[in-house]
Amino acid sequence: MIMFFHTCIKCGRLINPERLEVLPETRICKDCAEKLGSDMIIKDTKIGMDLDTYKDLLGAIRS
Repeated sequence: MIMFFHTCIKCGRLINPERLEVLPETRICKDCAEKLGSDMIIKDTKIGMDLDTYKDLLGAIRS
């Protein structure tokens, strides 16, 4: 198991190694995260297709 010794930027306590395995870029401990809200970074990714592409594919499947 890899050991991590990071400290929380809010309270200064050590961040649990298990939390760091799941969220390696986190800078706050679980307790502070619960008080402040999520510290996860959400990346904007667009998934899917436009309506014209959908209609083209649907037409190809039905024919």
